[in-house]
Amino acid sequence: MRENIQRKMNVRTELARLQTMELDELKNYWREVYGKEAPDCGKVFLRKQLSFRVQELQYGGISETAQAVLVEAGNLPKLKPNSGGVLPGTRFERDWKGEIHVVIATATGFEYKNQKFRSLSGVAFAITGTQWNGKKFFGVK
Repeated sequence: MRENIQRKMNVRTELARLQTMELDELKNYWREVYGKEAPDCGKVFLRKQLSFRVQELQYGGISETAQAVLVEAGNLPKLKPNSGGVLPGTRFERDWKGEIHVVIATATGFEYKNQKFRSLSGVAFAITGTQWNGKKFFGVK
């Protein structure tokens, strides 16, 4: 237990020390922990990367399982916006006359109360009975 506390204190101390280093010190430290020259970038980037590396060296890196999940997630196809320019799965809520109305964007349009609509304006009309700009009605414009 005491060793664990000591280890955390050393990491905290090292992370605090990074915040006070100047650019040349950060580049030297980079060479120590990565074994190669630092990229040509600013102090903020170097501090963030070195902070990650200090913790990685102390506590271990990402597990192989987690790494595999991240690679798999990165290989998934990107969602494409529907014709209204909204990503499928986006949820819109609007309180109208004391009732909460929930709309979900789909790949082909929008769904409201198990009905399909091509546009948010169509949903707004179904709710109010009058013409509205759908994005304005749902507060996204």
